[in-house]
Amino acid sequence: MRQTVDPFWFACGVCLTLGILAAPIASAQRLIVVASAPSEPYQRAAEGMTQLGVPVERFLLAPDQERAVMAAIRRNGRDTAIVALGAAAAETVAHAKSAPNGSPIVNCMVLDDTPATTGTVDVPLTIPAQVAATWIRRLLPQTHTVGILYDPVRSEARAADSAAAMASAGLDTVREAVPNPATLPVALQRMQDHADALFALPDPTIYTQEHARALLLFSFRHRIPLVGPTESWVKAGALFAVDWDYTDLGRYCGALALRKLAGATTTPRPARTRVTANRRTAEQLSIHWDAEQLRLIDKLYP
Repeated sequence: MRQTVDPFWFACGVCLTLGILAAPIASAQRLIVVASAPSEPYQRAAEGMTQLGVPVERFLLAPDQERAVMAAIRRNGRDTAIVALGAAAAETVAHAKSAPNGSPIVNCMVLDDTPATTGTVDVPLTIPAQVAATWIRRLLPQTHTVGILYDPVRSEARAADSAAAMASAGLDTVREAVPNPATLPVALQRMQDHADALFALPDPTIYTQEHARALLLFSFRHRIPLVGPTESWVKAGALFAVDWDYTDLGRYCGALALRKLAGATTTPRPARTRVTANRRTAEQLSIHWDAEQLRLIDKLYP
């Protein structure tokens, strides 16, 4: 049966409070890491796993490497744990492991709707909505109503979960369905008189490079801050975003795989999140952060 790490407890600091740190790792243990693409987040995650003190064999999922990846996975036994970075790598690893040899598998940085795979642990890529709600309260304390745009086919459940998380933080929400790109302008128009801030779900129908200009213009024209899905959106003009420290997320996924390999039941120290913000956008929206708020931000773009 597939196990999914609860995203809220995964992202919070409860384990630190309890003093649960990385368990000692036997020297015989090793990791195989398969990345779906040569993207920077995957590279950082793989680097985080090299900090765990065990041999790490890294593979990039590419047409000329797929056979080597499959062979490496199939020939390793009970001293090896496997981490797949992204959905494509998770699918390849699952196919290679059709004849299980006991190696635990952690699918790291996968979307919530990734098809279930028997006998794996999934670590989601999506930042828990509870974490985003907390940061909206910290950096936008005057906000009362948060706008959520979503594709009803892809993201209705995620939008509902986000609304529930905002409500638990004392925030109202207004949700607008965007079933296709052509309906985005109308949805924004309906939202402009009701939302104090716009929270970006990781929805591939809406938050794409093609729509970035329209969304950012809406934010500036109507003075509605956009809480972006990633740091790249902050560079482009979103007010702030909460993203993973991908090196630490890789460390978490690798440590989780090694603990499964050792039969341990404790959880590694949770992965850190990073908050990035855009100072110029804050000035244009007449948002003024005090020294305490600025200390909470990991990176501030000028």
